Amino acid sequence: MQKGGDIFSLDRSYGLATGLYAETAANNDLGNPIRNPITTGADSGGIILPGVQADGTPNTVRAPGPEYYGNSFGYRRQPNRAFIYDASYIKLREVAISYEFPKKWIGKMSLDGLKLSIVGTNLWIIEKHLPDADPESGLGSGNLSAGYSVGSLPSTRNIGCNLTFKF
Repeated sequence: MQKGGDIFSLDRSYGLATGLYAETAANNDLGNPIRNPITTGADSGGIILPGVQADGTPNTVRAPGPEYYGNSFGYRRQPNRAFIYDASYIKLREVAISYEFPKKWIGKMSLDGLKLSIVGTNLWIIEKHLPDADPESGLGSGNLSAGYSVGSLPSTRNIGCNLTFKF
């Protein structure tokens, strides 16, 4: 666990500005996803941004989805402070369950011990405040990357077993 501190998410800043995150998915005035290509028909994507044309009439020209993302979300629209999150988290990082077989069971095999273990890592992020990323993931390590989340890939949950023989 970690209690306190701040973390800046460059992934969120770029992802929102480029339309990668779910909250950037929206429908336009025609009921179509703004990510769809702009056409002249009723299936057109894009969005009509607020404004006026050169003659003073309301804007009727559709902008492609990325223009909307860049003007509504992310680093182009929001200050960096919008992408600073509480760095606190609680996670179940590793669990190992072992069973050591009784000597009377393994005596015929000329062994001094036999142990079977099941080990799991990155099993559960119980609580976190950084959206869309494991608070411990990202490029870099140590003090240089403390408080900075960039290049976070999905965490990998690993479950394996271990069989130990003692002769």
